[in-house]
Amino acid sequence: MSLDNTGLVPLRALANPLRLRIVSLLIGAAMSATEVAQELGIAHASASYHLRQLAAAGFLQRVEEVKDPDIPVGRGRAPVLYRYDPASAHRLDTSSGRELLYEATFTDLRRRMQVMTRQRSTTDAEVWVGREVWDEACDLVFQAIQLIHDKAGQPRAEGRVHVSMTAFMFELDDSEA
Repeated sequence: MSLDNTGLVPLRALANPLRLRIVSLLIGAAMSATEVAQELGIAHASASYHLRQLAAAGFLQRVEEVKDPDIPVGRGRAPVLYRYDPASAHRLDTSSGRELLYEATFTDLRRRMQVMTRQRSTTDAEVWVGREVWDEACDLVFQAIQLIHDKAGQPRAEGRVHVSMTAFMFELDDSEA
């Protein structure tokens, strides 16, 4: 799978709520198809297929990490582990056809809201602010995203809280107001 000049190949790779969940899962830890399948309650073949598609689109990296040498490995070979590639995120903001990704995100947000136990913060605004205020707000949200990604860890580890964070920030065409 290669990136075409419209950026649609990576977006199509993410235009699936299950793949969004897989990418989110792999932000904090490298995992094998078996681990992804167990965590998400899907078939191993499905997890393996989606992992390969996401890797081919450039969202995941294969990592050469051995989790626990005492755990026997099937068929005499180490499992392939995948981890989210943070360098891939920049393409999403500059690609055309983002509607595919937004629709998948909206679908997954509906799923997340059904399992929400506590709401910490929600906001929505369509306002006019000074450029410096807008730039500062974008920087602060970016810092929050970086913090969440940098501190994400293994699912269900002791002391971890399962959270959801989605941020859309964009400038609007004044003629549409």
